[in-house]
Amino acid sequence: MKMQKGFTLIELMVVIVIIGILSALAVPKMFGTSAKAKAAEAPGVIAHWETLESAFVQEKAVAGGWPEIGFTTPTSKWFGYADGTTLITATAINDFGDCKTGNTFTSTYDAATDVATHDANNPLCSAYVPNFMP
Repeated sequence: MKMQKGFTLIELMVVIVIIGILSALAVPKMFGTSAKAKAAEAPGVIAHWETLESAFVQEKAVAGGWPEIGFTTPTSKWFGYADGTTLITATAINDFGDCKTGNTFTSTYDAATDVATHDANNPLCSAYVPNFMP
């Protein structure tokens, strides 16, 4: 008698179905995580600018432009940044998830009160970044 070894067709089909179900659940979550990571760039850069601006105001008693406070324009694939001395605007330059090109994150710094006010022009875009609140 010859003993055969290996898997039956049914066993192989069950494994393929299980892998298909697991990948169907995992792939959408992966894309959402990627969009969150991309959107989180802007608030991090803005927070860095706010820290530098706050330190400059505390030292000089006036707001300073980017060169004065030591802030350089970041190079980014996802956002473009604009200097407004007491305002920084991060504008999406590529789509990711629900956050589309042209959506902005802004922060306005008030030198007199040493307070920054945050805003995002698209709730779907700002929803990716829960710590970016007004």
